[in-house]
Amino acid sequence: MKKKIATLFIAGACMFFTNINAQHILVNDTDINDLPIKYCELRVTSALMSLTKVKVYVDYGQKWKAFSRQNIMTDDKKVVRFNSAVAALNFMDKNGWVYVEQTIQNNGDGNVTYKYLMRKKAE
Repeated sequence: MKKKIATLFIAGACMFFTNINAQHILVNDTDINDLPIKYCELRVTSALMSLTKVKVYVDYGQKWKAFSRQNIMTDDKKVVRFNSAVAALNFMDKNGWVYVEQTIQNNGDGNVTYKYLMRKKAE
């Protein structure tokens, strides 16, 4: 009985870790982990009408289009919501990206945008 429980535990752990490594980072239906790029930038601003959430936009060198979301999205096209910039950085780390540096941009309207340069982890 103990062997069966141990086997189930190990099988469950393997499936759990497989799912973590299989995640995608979708930006407008583009999985940036599959692109031949080395860097991307997270742009983090306060979410309107929210004291607890932030907006995270991703710049990986793509052409920016008016009214086009540059958000991290799930496979079913829902925007991933983050509670803080650190939550977004942890998400990126889990998905194969390393923090390089941060800059701050004053938007002139009292709001600030934090920019985090990320690099793909070496394989």
